Amino acid sequence: MKKFSVILLLALLLGTLFIPAQAQVKREQRGVWMSAYVSDWPSGAITERNAPAMRLACQKMLDTLAVNNMNAIYFHVRAMCDAYYDSAYEPWSNLVSGQRGMAPAFDPFDYLITESHKRGIEVYAWVNPYRYASKSAGLWGQSELDYVHTHPEWLLQDDYETVLNPGLPEVRQRVVDVCQDIITKYDCDGLVFDDYFYNQDGASMDLDSALYNAYRREGGTMSQGDWRRENVNMMVHDVNEMVKNTKPWVRFGIGPAGVACSSPAVAAQYGVDPSPGSDWQYNQIFSDPMAWISRGTIDFMAPQVYWNTSQTYTGVTQWWGKIGQKFNRHVYISGYAVDRMTEGSNWSLDEYVNQVLIMRDAMKSGVFGMVYFKYGTWRNLSGMLNGKTKQLRHYLKEHVYTTPSLNPAVAWIQPDHTYGTITGFERNANVLQWDSVPNVRYVVYAIPDSVDMATFKCQPQYILGVRYAPSFDIPQAYQQGYDFAVTILDRWENEYAPLQLGATPTQAPKPVLLFPVNGEPTTELNYLEWTCGEGAGNMNYTLRVYRDAELSDMVANVQLDSARYVIAQVPGLTEGTYFWQVSACGLNQFENTSEVGQFSYGVMQVTSPANNTTGLSLTPTITCTQASAGTQYQLEMSLVSNFASLAYTATSAEPSFTIPKYALAGGSTYYVRVRARLGEAEVLSSAIKLQTADVIPTVPEYVVPAVTDTVLTSLSRVAFEPQEGPQSLRVEISSSPSFPVRTSYRGTIDDGTFATPRLGSITGTGKLTDGKTYYVRGRFAYYTIATGSTLQYTDYSPVRQFVYKVVLTGDIDDNGRVNVTDVTTLVNMILGIVPKDEVRADIDGNGKINVSDVTALINIILGIS
Repeated sequence: MKKFSVILLLALLLGTLFIPAQAQVKREQRGVWMSAYVSDWPSGAITERNAPAMRLACQKMLDTLAVNNMNAIYFHVRAMCDAYYDSAYEPWSNLVSGQRGMAPAFDPFDYLITESHKRGIEVYAWVNPYRYASKSAGLWGQSELDYVHTHPEWLLQDDYETVLNPGLPEVRQRVVDVCQDIITKYDCDGLVFDDYFYNQDGASMDLDSALYNAYRREGGTMSQGDWRRENVNMMVHDVNEMVKNTKPWVRFGIGPAGVACSSPAVAAQYGVDPSPGSDWQYNQIFSDPMAWISRGTIDFMAPQVYWNTSQTYTGVTQWWGKIGQKFNRHVYISGYAVDRMTEGSNWSLDEYVNQVLIMRDAMKSGVFGMVYFKYGTWRNLSGMLNGKTKQLRHYLKEHVYTTPSLNPAVAWIQPDHTYGTITGFERNANVLQWDSVPNVRYVVYAIPDSVDMATFKCQPQYILGVRYAPSFDIPQAYQQGYDFAVTILDRWENEYAPLQLGATPTQAPKPVLLFPVNGEPTTELNYLEWTCGEGAGNMNYTLRVYRDAELSDMVANVQLDSARYVIAQVPGLTEGTYFWQVSACGLNQFENTSEVGQFSYGVMQVTSPANNTTGLSLTPTITCTQASAGTQYQLEMSLVSNFASLAYTATSAEPSFTIPKYALAGGSTYYVRVRARLGEAEVLSSAIKLQTADVIPTVPEYVVPAVTDTVLTSLSRVAFEPQEGPQSLRVEISSSPSFPVRTSYRGTIDDGTFATPRLGSITGTGKLTDGKTYYVRGRFAYYTIATGSTLQYTDYSPVRQFVYKVVLTGDIDDNGRVNVTDVTTLVNMILGIVPKDEVRADIDGNGKINVSDVTALINIILGIS
């Protein structure tokens, strides 16, 4: 018996420890921040002599990223009003040439883009918009282009650093011009700022008081702090507008400090919950990320969430996901690659895997990737695993980055062009070639001959690579035993129909919209559904949602592989009327588009009782909006408006809940909301406020001890008859009939059980002693409408006394031992062969006697618990 149990235990433990392989993720950003400023690349001045070595180092660096399935680089091109590229406005950086204002032997940004694109890696130009000089750098001046010579009036200087003054329109225009110069000259995929705005140490209000006072004299009404933040906001707006007018496919984003909007007052301005943590940037560098994302003046956020999961990483990441979803923008978490992993530091190989998994959980809302700071640390960091050194990059590839991934598609911009399949697709020896299409990329798939091509839907495990040029060298491992397909990937990351080598494309079947079609009302948890008919084969779909019937104002552009989609997952919707259509494509089948449908969109809400209802019954029925079949509803009721603790919760497959007796207190204000889930989509209704009617409880009546002068054991509970109305039951147990505070047990019971914990589990003050006599009494605490939040109390129950006896947990037959005979007795009790001992037989203490108690008893006998 013992041998069998041990084997069973080992099997259970193995089952607990086994972590299934993570599902392959096709769409997520996997990036690194890379800078010469932190000695990534270039690692020093580029000279004619070392140029070949510098180029080779870049190639090896990019090979390392590619082989580990990374897909983006945030490359520092402007750190301190200097240039790591060929700038029309500012001097070359000394970090790439050795001397500020002198050109390096080759343009590092141009070379990096060319080599990155050969490997299918995207490149974002990383710009510090205002930072001019640190204290140690002085004011530069080595170049005639330095602003200390050309525009000293632009500089805002304190003891910590010097920045360009964000309050000057000329500075704002210069930042726009610099960014336009970059994206015009270079084929970069994105533009990103980090968290340098006003002086980092908290710019004194005296620095720009003259400029602010001039603003006030002209009729301005903002505080100086708000004015500073708005100066930054206007610059962000103008850069975004320039990008959209110059190269609209270039993604523009910002990597702010990790915590934004922790102030309830600021959060309320944007209609969001406050962030966990503390927001230092709002009043120190006058950075307000919520302004940018709520106004739609950025495409993505890359907040610097530089904590681990034992700190605030999880809560902050989840908060950002909700922000991304609400405002229909991408969020990429900037993760911190520590310099080294040390025992006890809470940084480990598994920590980095867990961070990715938490990010992916937040992907259900608005988080779509990770960007590690910095490349050099990501490249070199290692940890110990089973006594052996393991590289972080390899561990991430093995556990979470197992296949290549495409960057997330831009869901809020309507592309200026759609595409069919490639043309002229052929294989020459071990090179795939096809006709060039302007300004797109291509995704190359390798499908094993063993796979039925009818099942192919561009799954991530078949991605061989992304290319910016219309050819692909087949790696040796794929030169035999594989079929190939290629798709067009536009610069907004939308993927089009795959063409198989040797196939002739035809048009896909036309999708037919099923629901909603003619303006039917829907909620967040209804499906948009369509069909391409039976026999259509495996299709990929693009769902497009618009605000207008002319389809000119697009809300969302979502690529899918199934013929329905939960409306809650469509980003950017608010209550109102929308228009939608679906395009379908498949293997060797180019796009066909449905007719236009219409729906009226509403949010999940509590429908009954009405908000601010008073005099509510203690057993009310609460209903919420009906969603699609299969929705699970969870009712949450709390005595506090932030739902920090729940007074009652229940789940149901129907949008209706009848509250049982004893769950609610009389004369109390409850905040009520419903959380609903359909598949992976989850929504939360707004809260309503309800007030229950006064129900005044009477003096508690005993259940246990049933009479005075009895024996209670360590497995017993003191219990009272349930009553409607009380907020809680207060029970006192003492060895003295005067119930002195310092030596008495005083318990507050508000879980609806009207009973104390098992007496043997009481610890600390009031712990009971075997063989001793004790006294017990209880009273109810309750609210009334008239007395508000001030608790009222009934009189105490009459005092009863008992003798306390310690018994062995599991000693069912009361023979002083716990062994297999107790198992037999317990089974006989469950089967009704012998009378139940309700106290001794409830081994797990859950108030029920069943097979779980048998399991708990066996574990006690085996020493497992």
